[in-house]
Amino acid sequence: MQGSFGTRALAVGRLVWEWVPGLRTRFVLLISGLFLALTTVMIVVASYLDLHDEENRIIEHARSVGATVSRLAVPHLVNHHYLILEQELESIAGSGTVDTVQVYDPNREITVDSDPQTSYFDDLPVDALLLEALTKGVEVSRNSASDVTMAFPVRDVKGTVILGAAFVSVPRPEAAGVIWTIWQRNATIALVLLGFCVPVAFHFGSGFLRPIKTLTQTAHSVSAGDFDAPFPVERRDEIGVLARAYQDMVRRVGDNLEQIHRLAYVDGVTGLPNREFFRQHCLVRMEGEKAGTEKLAVLFVDLDRFKRVNDSYGHDCGDRLLRQIGERFRSAVGAEELCASNGLSGGATPTSMDMRQQGPTVARLGGDEYAVLCPVVEGRADVYTIARALIEAVESPFDVNGLALTVGASIGVSIFPDDGADLTAMLKNADIAMYAAKRAGGNALRFYADIESSVHTHERLIVEADLRQGLIDDQITVFYQPKIDCCTSRVVGAEALARWQHPKRGLLGPGAFIDVAEETGLILPLGETVLRLACEQGQIWREAGMGIPLAVNVSVRQLEQPGFTSRVLEILEETGFPADHLELEVTETVAMADPETLHDTIRPLREAGIRFAIDDFGTGYSSLAYLQRLPFDTFKIDRSFISGLGEEESNRLIVQTILAMAQSLDFDVVAEGVETLEQQQFLRDHGCGTAQGYLFGAPMPANAFCEWRETFSFDTCSPETCGSGVRKPSKDFKAA
Repeated sequence: MQGSFGTRALAVGRLVWEWVPGLRTRFVLLISGLFLALTTVMIVVASYLDLHDEENRIIEHARSVGATVSRLAVPHLVNHHYLILEQELESIAGSGTVDTVQVYDPNREITVDSDPQTSYFDDLPVDALLLEALTKGVEVSRNSASDVTMAFPVRDVKGTVILGAAFVSVPRPEAAGVIWTIWQRNATIALVLLGFCVPVAFHFGSGFLRPIKTLTQTAHSVSAGDFDAPFPVERRDEIGVLARAYQDMVRRVGDNLEQIHRLAYVDGVTGLPNREFFRQHCLVRMEGEKAGTEKLAVLFVDLDRFKRVNDSYGHDCGDRLLRQIGERFRSAVGAEELCASNGLSGGATPTSMDMRQQGPTVARLGGDEYAVLCPVVEGRADVYTIARALIEAVESPFDVNGLALTVGASIGVSIFPDDGADLTAMLKNADIAMYAAKRAGGNALRFYADIESSVHTHERLIVEADLRQGLIDDQITVFYQPKIDCCTSRVVGAEALARWQHPKRGLLGPGAFIDVAEETGLILPLGETVLRLACEQGQIWREAGMGIPLAVNVSVRQLEQPGFTSRVLEILEETGFPADHLELEVTETVAMADPETLHDTIRPLREAGIRFAIDDFGTGYSSLAYLQRLPFDTFKIDRSFISGLGEEESNRLIVQTILAMAQSLDFDVVAEGVETLEQQQFLRDHGCGTAQGYLFGAPMPANAFCEWRETFSFDTCSPETCGSGVRKPSKDFKAA
């Protein structure tokens, strides 16, 4: 009903607005209406503020009277001069602004009242508000529609001893009268202002709206296609400036329209249709007259080894290579006629007719990614023909700036509607198939339908694609697990552990994605992300006075990456985190695989102050000769030995041996996976310096780590409160 009334009111308002002739009258009505609306809002707000001020005035008055009574009552309560106090209270109440004033002496249970009809000898009831103020020792109040009542504790001169309590009741003025007075005053002011506004609006409307009306008429002519319509450019005021600017703009519209559409639909590097054109073209084909009967193939093409060319010879050389590749692709799929007819090469505007072209369409999506849409008539044979032509198109070397450059093409194919009901699904599935082609060695073709049959492969490809997007969308976060000094039980550091906040699967431990990252090379950006996040958080803690050393795991792929050393130092410089607060952990297997190369890699980092630790010590095949020469600072005893301390004598002997060897070689030792008090006691008795595990705290986000650190006290730690009863696979808590 309310919605129907609003609709009718809007329709009536529109009819009235259309009926009113002339812009000037409309302008005056608009200004007057806005003024009236603003005035109404002003009256409401001012009235509310006035009422609020009146309320505050009453409360402050009651508080002032209460403070006065409290000061007056002090000597009388001390000397028990109740009669004098009673007379003073009657005098205060006689002013007419206070209803009731009372002072209560709890020692003698005497209530002194301002009412002349009562005496302090009478057994007067004690108001609950008095008792509350006496008990709490603070000011308390009670508001009602008729009065404001407040009670105050009465303290001695030093303010330390509560002698009694004072009670004040102040009447409220009648609300209707107050509101009427406020509205009357504000409404009078509003009417005076409105009477002044209307003639002023008429005066300015006549001179101001006349040229605007002329300019509006000219604009209508231009919108109808008359770009030669005259503008009032002879004026010297702002209207003339606007008219001249509008005239220049209209003159350039025709010149720029073609370029605007070209930028919207054409890739600036290759001259091919861009992602937006490809999207609209696919939608037209998928939702057109043949939708449901025509099969379409989306070929997702990613260039192999293009990044190496771009990094080695620069972006200018890379753009020239992309342009030549685009020309070969366009020739390979037979798209010259489409591009010429729709004018993409020449810069004409793509039209709806261009979108309905039935032949193959090749587009550049961005970077080194291309896409082809083609009809499927003879089944996969059509797709194989086009894919083979694309692969062969890039096999011949490209002449770029006198250089013979070669690349490959990995192609993934999805078929509409078998592999997806919309373009988003088609591109995603073609992307998954393309990564399967890359994993097969590149320069290959894979169909999404073929890889979908292998559940394991399919899931890993999805993880790979999601992880790539997750690194772009900053879905990687870092958890921190504390390190505890075995002797003092102080927090001496933390290990940074990678977590993936997946938008659909929730928070994932590294066990769900580290293997895929290692295989695909994503461990490089992932490891750098974890290192940067850890250093940024570490610097935040340092600036807050909570700085601790942080340990970050490093993979073999990172160590083998050219420029790894300089990148670590750059991150430290950019974040401000000191090098001597950072420890990089390398597994024992990696450390022993190529000790000489490892030594050369980490030497500059150690010279900068970064510490290194051998992670999972005891699980590899360390050579004592190499251990003595390798520039490491810390052994981390693998959790498999710690978990067996209470079960097998051999585990205890191994741990004792590692601790003795570390002491001889002057290595620090960190025990991983400490989950019981017995394990912690054994490690402390045998000289282990640092422990890490669920006995002290699980990996947690940075904010939770701060809260845990503030409340952590191992003196009160128990297996129940510290989580020692929880056991999880170590792989779930290892960082990249």
